[in-house]
This record gives sequence, C-alpha cells and structure tokens, in this order.
Amino acid sequence: MMRVLVTDGEMNKALAVVRAISDDTTWTGVTSRFPLSPAGVSRHTDAQHWLRDATPDGVVDGLNRLAGDYDALLPVGGGTFEIVSEHRDRLDFPVERLLPPQDAMRVALDKHRTYAHAEREGIPVPNSARVTDSDDLREVIERVGFPAVLKTGSETEARFVRIAENADELRDAYRAYTADHDVDPVVQAYLPGATRGYFGLFDDGDLLGGYAHRRVREYPPEGGASACAESTQDDELRAYAEGLLGPLDWTGVAMIEFKEDAAGTPSVVEINPKIWGSLDLAIASGMNFPAALLDLAAGREPRDFTFAPRRVHWPLSGDLTHAWRRPSSAPAVLRDCYSKHTRSNVRLGDPIPHAVEAGITLVRQDL
Repeated sequence: MMRVLVTDGEMNKALAVVRAISDDTTWTGVTSRFPLSPAGVSRHTDAQHWLRDATPDGVVDGLNRLAGDYDALLPVGGGTFEIVSEHRDRLDFPVERLLPPQDAMRVALDKHRTYAHAEREGIPVPNSARVTDSDDLREVIERVGFPAVLKTGSETEARFVRIAENADELRDAYRAYTADHDVDPVVQAYLPGATRGYFGLFDDGDLLGGYAHRRVREYPPEGGASACAESTQDDELRAYAEGLLGPLDWTGVAMIEFKEDAAGTPSVVEINPKIWGSLDLAIASGMNFPAALLDLAAGREPRDFTFAPRRVHWPLSGDLTHAWRRPSSAPAVLRDCYSKHTRSNVRLGDPIPHAVEAGITLVRQDL
C-alpha cells in the first residue's frame, strides 16, 4: 500500500485515477490549479493541494514541496507529463518506471518527429508537410493537395485543426494559427475515414495490455472528446502500436490515434503520451492502468489484465451537452442514461465530484 499524489484534479480523468487506485493506497492526495476540483472532493481523496503556478519551474517546485508526504506520483494531464518528463532529474519523486525515455517522449510530443519515426518503422502516416513560414505554402500545396488539414505540430500546444478546401483557405488558416501558436504547424492530406484509437500500457517497449475503442458520440458533436464510447480488441491497431512504440523502449501509458483513408487503411495521426480522457472505459473493460502504473513505480510485477468489451458514457461532462447541441441524438443519450448495459463515470456513492463536474460544464458551455 502506498501514499500517492495524483495531479490535475480539475480533469475528469484524474477522478477516474483516484477511484481506480483506491484499493492500492493508504493515502491519496490530489493537486489542482484551482482550489476545488472533481478529483479533489472525491471520497477516495484524503488531501487537496492547490498549485497555482503552472510554469515548469512552478510545477516542479510545487511537487517537490509535497514529495516528503508521498511514495509515488501519478501525472495525469499532458502538460504535466511533459514537465515531469523534461525535468525528471529535478523531481524528488521516482518517475523513471512511469515514463518513456526522454527522447521517446519528445518523439511523441512533436508530430513532425512522430511521422518520421512511423515512416522508418513502415507504419502508414498521412501525406504531411511542415510549414516554417508562409513561403512554404506553395510547395506544401503541390505536395499535399486539397482538401488539406492544418493543425498544431506539438501535442501540448493549444488544439488547432482547420480543414482547407483551397489555397486561400489554407493561407487564412496559417495566419490564424501563427497568431497564437509558436510551433511550426503540420499540413496534411485530409483523410475522410473513421477515427480509431489504440490505448495501452508498456514496459520497456513490451505491451502489457491494450485495447481499441469506437467513439459513439463526441463533444463537441462536430468532433472532440468521447462522450460515449465502446471498447474492443483490434489486432491491426495493436500491431501498429507495438511497431511504433516498441522501438522507442516505451514505458508507461500511451494512446495512438489513427485516421482511415477512403479505402479504410489507418494512418497514425498522433501519439498521446499521457492518460487519456476516456480512462473510465479502460477501467470498466478490465484494464486498470493506474493501479498497474503503481506496480511499476513500486518495482512489482505488473498485474494481469482481463479484457471485456464495454460501453461507457460521460453524461455530465459531454453526453448531455452533446444532446443539447444536437437534439436528434437526445433519444440515444437518454437510452444510455437508463440502460443497464451502458456504464458511466457517475457514482452514487461518490456524488460530490459530479456536482463540481456539472458546475464546470455549465460554466464552460454558458448554458
């Protein structure tokens, strides 16, 4: 049994983490950028810590101030994962068994390096080009064609995705992107097929357990985080995941996102080197990755996983607002709310986080 500090309590996936590790901890603390967070008010949380300084130095110093009270650290958010990885030598927590090698993390965070690595390993990627300045656009247009997608080149930059149907739209998208982004963007051929994802836990490049999922509904409805999803096994994506992360000696969790072309062939579009938003689906499917990460942190043999397909939805942080924005989906959302076959992250025995969760959703959506 361990004393564990979980970061980013304002994120719903942190709530999933503190619940998932409750049987393996004697004391659980939660950090947050706000004085109140869903994970921080869970009955499974023993202490809340308000860390207001989100700069790398502020995060490292804040975590180190707490290190004497805890045995292990579980980073949750993408920004925290990047900071912990880049500054692991300054941290007073043992994190090497939770993270991939530093250069592997950099490959995952930089989409340009991700695509180059995937191509070396023979894994399909979209036809893509890096844009360093506006003069590159003519050559990029000739290489990529239309429709094209312009998006951020870094996994931890603010999200930006714009589809361009012609050169003028691409130039407008580039100007909008460079107004508030510093990293060179990626322009790539638009892939019209389905989005697929593979989620796994690795130890020195070996896949300990993984699964794929199908997004049933998203929020926002036009495309975003899962509001309802189903887990499955996918041998094709598993092979790609092992081929992509195995050579990087990956340790820890990762989610790999794929997009299909018109023929149904999946291409790697990004590696998310962090805990993902739909973590509740993994846990419901028998994949308790947070508890297994504690096994790794403690030097124990990671526990075995027994996968079972599940359907999960997130009513207060996605599904009900999906129905608000797209009324035609309301009957399906309500069916999932009442179906005994669909699970949710709502726990009647741990209700206070959901009051906070609902309040955050209302404020964000200005409903």
